[in-house]
Amino acid sequence: MASKMTGNGKWMRWALGLSMGANLLIVGLVAGAAYRFDGPHGGPGSSMRNFGTPYILALEKGDRRAIFKELRQNKPAGHMNRAARRALYTEVVSAMRAEPFDLSRVQSVLDQQASASVAVQQAVQNAWLAEIAAMDPTARAAYADRLQEVLTRSAKRQQEQRKQRQND
Repeated sequence: MASKMTGNGKWMRWALGLSMGANLLIVGLVAGAAYRFDGPHGGPGSSMRNFGTPYILALEKGDRRAIFKELRQNKPAGHMNRAARRALYTEVVSAMRAEPFDLSRVQSVLDQQASASVAVQQAVQNAWLAEIAAMDPTARAAYADRLQEVLTRSAKRQQEQRKQRQND
C-alpha cells in the first residue's frame, strides 16, 4: 500500500509542477504585455504589443520625446514604478507556490496590472491627441504621411515574417 501512495505522490508532484509551469508562463506573458506600456517599442512583434505604437512612431522624434518626458514628469494616475510592478510579480510567484493555491489572489494581481496598463495607455493616448490637435493642417498631413509609411513598413515586415515561417 505504501508503494502505491509513493507512486501516486510522484505523479501528483509532476502534474502540479507542470501545472505551475504552465501557469507561470501565462502569468509571464500577461505581465510582460502589461510591462510594455512604458513607451514606444520597436522590433519584431511590436504591432502585437500595443495598437497605439504606429501612432507614436509616426511622430517626429522631438514630439515623441516631449510626450514621454511629460508623462515621466507627471505620472498618470494608476502608474506603477518598477518596484511596484516587481512587487506584483513577486506576489504572483508567492501565490503560485502557496498551498492551497488561491486563484483569486492571482486574479487580483492580474487585475491590478491590467488597471495600471490601461491608465498609462490612456495617458499616452490623451497626450498624443493633444499633440495632434495642436498641429496645423500641413503638419497634420505630414504626420498622416509618416503614419501611412509606418503602417506600410509594418505590413511588409509581417509578410516577410510569414514567408520566413513558411520556409522554416
